[in-house]
Amino acid sequence: MSKLRIAMFNTDTPVPTVRSKWSTYGKMFEGLLVAAASRFTPGLAIETDEYDIQRFQYPYSLADIDVILITGSAAASYDADEWIRRLDDYVLDVYKNHRHVRMFGSCFGHQLICQSLLREYGVRVEKDPNGYELGVKELLLNKRFCETLGNGSVFSRKTPDSLRVQMIHGDHVVVPALESLPDSWIILGATQHCAMQGMYDPARIFTLQGHFEFDRFVNTELMKVFGAKGKWSSQMIQDGLEAVDADDDAEFIGEIVLQFMLEKGGSEGAAHRKIGGLLTPPFGED
Repeated sequence: MSKLRIAMFNTDTPVPTVRSKWSTYGKMFEGLLVAAASRFTPGLAIETDEYDIQRFQYPYSLADIDVILITGSAAASYDADEWIRRLDDYVLDVYKNHRHVRMFGSCFGHQLICQSLLREYGVRVEKDPNGYELGVKELLLNKRFCETLGNGSVFSRKTPDSLRVQMIHGDHVVVPALESLPDSWIILGATQHCAMQGMYDPARIFTLQGHFEFDRFVNTELMKVFGAKGKWSSQMIQDGLEAVDADDDAEFIGEIVLQFMLEKGGSEGAAHRKIGGLLTPPFGED
């Protein structure tokens, strides 16, 4: 049986009302990815280990790890906290020196990965002048991303033109000039609110601004807590809660993320990279 070994980097803990159902954000991702594997790759076993990044917990070795998954957080990737700076350095080191390991990041994870790996190309993270993006939003996908994703994977389903995904973020990633990015890097797509909803470097990096791991319950509870702490207006909270209560494409996004985790490295993508290098197979065989 094949194994996919994922290191879940938890960068925050769920709010108390959610914690009784989901002890960590990593567990939310694990459930969706295991379900996706059962539908399309029943011969694949997904093994996960969890790390509390705020407490500086990291894998002893990356030799047996295929994927690092970085969760969302109430923190900002540009904050000066030591755990954030350590994670920023760690991500860059993994990308440069552990090329068999691919990385996925959601929200905070998306922002930190982009900040760490694309800083030299002018990419930065900052407060979104449009304010918070809340609830289920339509993400219009970049055609190039749809055509590139899943090279050599077992999946046969076509990636659609758009996806519905839960959102709760006040920061965004800024890309000053698309032409300055490394050749293999592809912007995932955009919503009406946020123009940079993720980044994709085939067989190495996949980030997503939204939270496919959140359902109505989780995002509702988060909005209640964040709204109180942030002193959001009652209208803002009401609008957000109404936007949360809508159907999303969480299951399908789980399949897309799994496609990324299983896709072949591909010599063409590696040959055109300005950073990074050749890849090893994504998962081990017993």
